Amino acid sequence: MTRVRIVLYVVAVLVCVAPSSWAQVPADGGSIGIRLIDAPEDRRDDPRASVYIVDHLNPGDTITRRIEVQNSTPADADVQLYVGAADVEDGQFTFGEGRDGNDLTDWTTISPTTVSLPATDGTAQAEVVITVPQDAADGERYGVIWAELPGSGGEANLVNRVGVRIYLSVGDGEEPESDFTIDTLRAVRDEDGTPVVETSVTNTGGRALDLGGELTLANGPGSLTAGPFQVEIGTTLGPGESAPARIELDPELPAGPWDATVTIKSGREERTAEATITFPDEPGEAAEPVEASSVEKQRKILLPVAGGAAVVVGAATATYFFRRRAIQKALNEARKRLT
Repeated sequence: MTRVRIVLYVVAVLVCVAPSSWAQVPADGGSIGIRLIDAPEDRRDDPRASVYIVDHLNPGDTITRRIEVQNSTPADADVQLYVGAADVEDGQFTFGEGRDGNDLTDWTTISPTTVSLPATDGTAQAEVVITVPQDAADGERYGVIWAELPGSGGEANLVNRVGVRIYLSVGDGEEPESDFTIDTLRAVRDEDGTPVVETSVTNTGGRALDLGGELTLANGPGSLTAGPFQVEIGTTLGPGESAPARIELDPELPAGPWDATVTIKSGREERTAEATITFPDEPGEAAEPVEASSVEKQRKILLPVAGGAAVVVGAATATYFFRRRAIQKALNEARKRLT
């Protein structure tokens, strides 16, 4: 009979931004958790770097990170630690099967590789060292530091594991920039009549992105406002990739028109775009996509214009006062001659 291997895995997600956040997987009346303890100083303002190992290294460089593993089950547990392969494709962060390897797994060592955790909140730490070879090719690599319990055995071998992602950029010089655009907004009405806003995001930078954000609606019928609504993209975008996002709204929401504002974040990168949308009247219909207007671009245009206007006003004011002083001086001289 064919042996079936079932793997339950959890990887730390973007919304867990605090350094103390645990990624956890249920196990025997409790859970096994793992967290990243430290992050580089130059990424203290990056929420991703407090949850994942996110860094840029030149060939020949080495970094060291610490992780902590926790056992909250009612029994002692021996947890295996290892690095597994991962990839970013089709808008998803994908995990390799079992202990599949790649460049990053070859470059990474974990010490110790097994920790014995007492029951009920037993913890242990381990050190992760990544050394990039001198001849490593440029590019971004992906992996996961896994904490895994022994399999259950039997025909259906149940394996519990939980992990912390690695996003490692390799190349000489500075780290590639992270950037993305919010491309379009579209108002849709589902088959059941629920109004939905669809948006699309494109990664225009050189690093993978984990995306999330919110939508607000303003200036609706009767000056109504609505939101913010969470934008559940739930995806990892590789460089050059695009992904749709979908936001379901209250069925009682009026059709519009609405001024929609979408704000999307990935780590410390944030972009905001606006568009005016109107929901179709009939279920199952979709309006034409509306190109989103970048708020950042508008600011870049408006600030120089405002600065130029200030210069013009200042020059006009100065000219007025200079002329006034000249006229006053001439009048004073005329009065002196008359007296």
